[in-house]
Amino acid sequence: MENHHTPMIIASFGAGAVLLYGVVDSPLAQPRNVICGQLVGSIVGVIIAQLFLTVEQNWTFTGQKQVVEWVGGATAMALALTIMQLTKTVHPPGGATALIAVTTPNIVDISWFYIAIVLVSSITQVVIACLINNIERRYPQYWWSPHEAIKLDPATSTTLMPSTDDTQKEEIIANNLTAAEEGILNNNVNPPALKSSAASSSITLQTTSAVDGALSVLQKHVESSNTPYLVISQRLVVTADIELDENERNVLQSLVQKLNAASHNMEK
Repeated sequence: MENHHTPMIIASFGAGAVLLYGVVDSPLAQPRNVICGQLVGSIVGVIIAQLFLTVEQNWTFTGQKQVVEWVGGATAMALALTIMQLTKTVHPPGGATALIAVTTPNIVDISWFYIAIVLVSSITQVVIACLINNIERRYPQYWWSPHEAIKLDPATSTTLMPSTDDTQKEEIIANNLTAAEEGILNNNVNPPALKSSAASSSITLQTTSAVDGALSVLQKHVESSNTPYLVISQRLVVTADIELDENERNVLQSLVQKLNAASHNMEK
């Protein structure tokens, strides 16, 4: 290691530590992404560095090498990201690993040995993460590929989750129930509600009796007056001035009965 002047710290592993110890549930922090992503970054970085920086040594002017480093670093990072996406091993610090291989002079000098350093370092980092993260948490979530989602058969899913049509039918039935019927279905019929219903029926009977009495008074008033009136209600009330034969009276009476029946149905 000393013969190759290997650096003690590679900056990209600082970003990797944030993922491994701070976001342990992230797919980017799982062993496959950490090891393979760093490996891809190191390989691409070294290859680009060899192609851009070691082929030509006689630079035309002083800033030419720096320009080539910038172009090579950007190319290495972009190419590493593309390969990580294709292989589903995206690990953000892997892009920095590729960039460092081109832009850091002592890393360029160790050349291919950089790949071995990155591989050993990433494996060591994962091993330490497994020891530390499993004290109170769970790591890794998976080693190579995520767990497959549970797949339900269509028939099973229909049984577990009723269709929208069935739910709508249930809602329609529920909306058509009276309060008393809903209480019976829910086993939640309270005595006060029943008492209230009984009181309401009593009030209705009293009101009907009052109407009948009022009609009787009106009928007497109509019979004693000279003004022709025709009142259609619970019964047929006419004055003596309106001459109706038996058929006309029967027609009006049947009309009254139909109107009363229709009114009763509407009240229900």
